[in-house]
Amino acid sequence: MVSVFAEHYFLFPVVAIALAGVMVLLTRWAFSKAKGGSLVRRTDYSAAEKDSFGLLVDVGSVQTYNEARVKVSMLKDFGIKATAARTKQGTGQGWSVYVWPADEQAARGFLNSF
Repeated sequence: MVSVFAEHYFLFPVVAIALAGVMVLLTRWAFSKAKGGSLVRRTDYSAAEKDSFGLLVDVGSVQTYNEARVKVSMLKDFGIKATAARTKQGTGQGWSVYVWPADEQAARGFLNSF
């Protein structure tokens, strides 16, 4: 049986090294910082508009991250799924607490009781 690379024994190592180099370059690009085009990390840390979270409903706003996490924790302990996000509020930035529309009334009532 005749091997494909029998006459060109140097060709296989060259092709293997080239493919390994291409794989290294692709993984470096895919896992690079988000400065110019990472496939993995597309994180935007700037504040968002309050109405840019799809179906989630804003039930309260606070100024600090810790206050938002406390409210989210209280709602979760009460059995309501909640999350917090940094949003633009009037002239500045703050944190908004979001819940699903079905839980809006219960969340507002619970947060207003404190």
